[in-house]
Amino acid sequence: LPARVRAAAPAANTSWGAGPSLGLFLRRGGFSPYFVSHFMTPLVSAVWSCAPHTAAEYPARYLFRFLEHHGMLSVTGSPQWRTVSGGSREYVERVAKQLTAVRTGAPVRTVVRHASSADVVTEDGAVHAVDAVVVATHPDQALRLLHRPTGQERAALGAFRYSRNETLLHTDDGLLPRAAGARASWNYLMPSCDGPADAVRVSYDMNRLQRLRSPQPHVVTLNGADRVAPEKVLARTVYEHPVYTAESVAAQSLLPGLNTGVTAFAGAYHGWGFHEDGCRSGVAAARSLGAEW
Repeated sequence: LPARVRAAAPAANTSWGAGPSLGLFLRRGGFSPYFVSHFMTPLVSAVWSCAPHTAAEYPARYLFRFLEHHGMLSVTGSPQWRTVSGGSREYVERVAKQLTAVRTGAPVRTVVRHASSADVVTEDGAVHAVDAVVVATHPDQALRLLHRPTGQERAALGAFRYSRNETLLHTDDGLLPRAAGARASWNYLMPSCDGPADAVRVSYDMNRLQRLRSPQPHVVTLNGADRVAPEKVLARTVYEHPVYTAESVAAQSLLPGLNTGVTAFAGAYHGWGFHEDGCRSGVAAARSLGAEW
């Protein structure tokens, strides 16, 4: 990472009032288009699975705080990362085992709040009376679930938007760099060195990330279906990832105030968009309802 970026990063914390967007920060800093398109944009796009033009909207202050926190403002001295063996499914199942009742296959359609309780209405029309509700969904989904959301809820939850990314699990190593020494856990693909990319294209080497003992490569690719051999596709899905703007970052400070004792909110959007952020917000939501972990 160029020394100029490390030296300029503190300016994102003090300049231009609430802080500039990443695009404005880089333009004012005089960074070359080549550096922006070949380093900074791929970095942000890969971390948050967002389109290149969206990466430029990210608040620079928020971004550099994240990069510093994760040891990404230097080439050397990066922290040693660890992954959960078996993936996130493992800890979800362990948490579920601690619960007294888990109901699956029962989509919730509406949450009706009362003074000291709530009714949860499921797709089959059944009404479940509960003391309190933790809404752990995307914020736009939360607004659709709530019967008569408050103005404060509309303002805070309505400030977030999400990007949709077609995602494939496959065994096609053609999506990884040809040179073995250039391969990494995360691999960003640019269609060309000249034209700007229209979407984020990232391939995650799951053999590395999950230490899979398989002679076959297992790769997760975002927005690269046209480049994956059809016969090597194992699964398809669509993931949604939070997009951070000045508006959504400002709205994060409003989220704790939405917890009323009857309703509480949780999700990765309360932080940087990662599993740890979802966990931390869940603990805070439970605490607001009188429960301690």
